[in-house]
Amino acid sequence: MSGYQLSGDAPTLYARFAGKVIGAFTDELIQAGAPQDGDRVLDVACGTGLVAARVRLASQKLCAVTGIDINEGMLGVARNNSEVEWRQGSATSMPFADGSFDLVLCQQGLQYFPDRPSAVQEMARVLVPGGRLAVSVWGAYERQPFHVALIEEIGQYMGADAKAPFDLAFSLNKAEELRQLAAGARLTDIRVRFTHRTMRHAAPAELIAGFAATTPIAGQFLAMPADRQRAFVGSILERLSSYMDDGGLAVPQENHYLTALKPA
Repeated sequence: MSGYQLSGDAPTLYARFAGKVIGAFTDELIQAGAPQDGDRVLDVACGTGLVAARVRLASQKLCAVTGIDINEGMLGVARNNSEVEWRQGSATSMPFADGSFDLVLCQQGLQYFPDRPSAVQEMARVLVPGGRLAVSVWGAYERQPFHVALIEEIGQYMGADAKAPFDLAFSLNKAEELRQLAAGARLTDIRVRFTHRTMRHAAPAELIAGFAATTPIAGQFLAMPADRQRAFVGSILERLSSYMDDGGLAVPQENHYLTALKPA
């Protein structure tokens, strides 16, 4: 995986705050994969384990779950969960035999891989015949008010170059491109579905500051004087003011799901 590497305290913060940003879609991704009792499930680009840790809870099925990520810092946090097997490795060259898994999941990872076709082919390789793939990626940037506010203020406070690492996050937002990736891996029953969810948080300033500290600009953000950090967060809050209700932040997000089968 490239484009979203975290070190230091960032993986711990990621587990706390990024889960708030993508968590509305996590269970839905798992359910899209339709886990069954006895399934061997792989979470690709597992990060701190947001998906892998919820497979059994979200599905209410008894599954053997494995998570793989290239970032050892992320895995260091994930390993606090001893019910999942954690492996370090690349999504384009995974250390698993052909047909090792019944279900492969990947949440917000595929868009970051430098070779997306190879990554999907590798996911297909480790599936058993008849196995299932479920992937989620963000919709188009302009449909993500939270990220638009964050990234535009990053540009204002840290310069245009600081925005560049975020381009990949929203770069796989076309249904046809997702279909082509699955077809190129010789998968069948390919389906793409768009969904919208509301991300809520009672303390939006805390969320913004915490999430900023999990991103590729974490070092720049944390190096700011405290008053500059507060101004940065305040500017984002102002951009998001129309998404505030009596419970705090209530902002829509768009997510795209790809599901497919490996021919039996």
